[in-house]
Amino acid sequence: MRHSPALARHIAKMLKACVPAVLLALSGCAMLPASETLTFYRLPDAVEAADAAAPRPRLPAVLRVATPYGNRAVDSTRILVVPEADRVSAYKGARWSDTAPVLLRDRLIQSFRDAGVFRSVVADSGNLGADLELSSDLSQFHVIYRSGSPVAVVALDATLVEPASSRILASRRFHAERAVQGKEVPEVVQAFGFAVDELTAQLLAWSREQAPTSKETH
Repeated sequence: MRHSPALARHIAKMLKACVPAVLLALSGCAMLPASETLTFYRLPDAVEAADAAAPRPRLPAVLRVATPYGNRAVDSTRILVVPEADRVSAYKGARWSDTAPVLLRDRLIQSFRDAGVFRSVVADSGNLGADLELSSDLSQFHVIYRSGSPVAVVALDATLVEPASSRILASRRFHAERAVQGKEVPEVVQAFGFAVDELTAQLLAWSREQAPTSKETH
């Protein structure tokens, strides 16, 4: 099929006008920012046993450790820092391997099991029955600055409950912090590890004191 000279010239003009637009679109794609490279961190292993006292008989109860509640900022994988009052930020290119409440729950479960305080310790991720439940609110899991130096802070409001009766046996706020030996992310993570170890030791001692010594509760 042959086109008239006028139509051919019109098509040529259209193609010529389209070429710059296509090149601009391609250059725009090339200029898209590269995706952020992330490094994931888990809590460091406990430096020492959280309950280093002389061995004592296990309490007969089964303890369920509930995942701590956390607000939208805390319940995330971001490693948070509060460089100044009322401003929350996060370390660039770094994430926790899971959300902060889940990391803390798993550390508490492992520490309670290692310490042998209770007959058994279970998570809230299953439907296993328990005589006692440790529920909590994680209000702080971030780095703050004091006199220009970073400090890892962990704060937890814990409640020991009898699930069968919904009776609260005890409640208390726990707080632990550790100065960061440097300003790089691995040093921040190490400070969090020490702070969590201290908080866990406090919780273990408190739970042993508050839990019934007999499986029969009222």
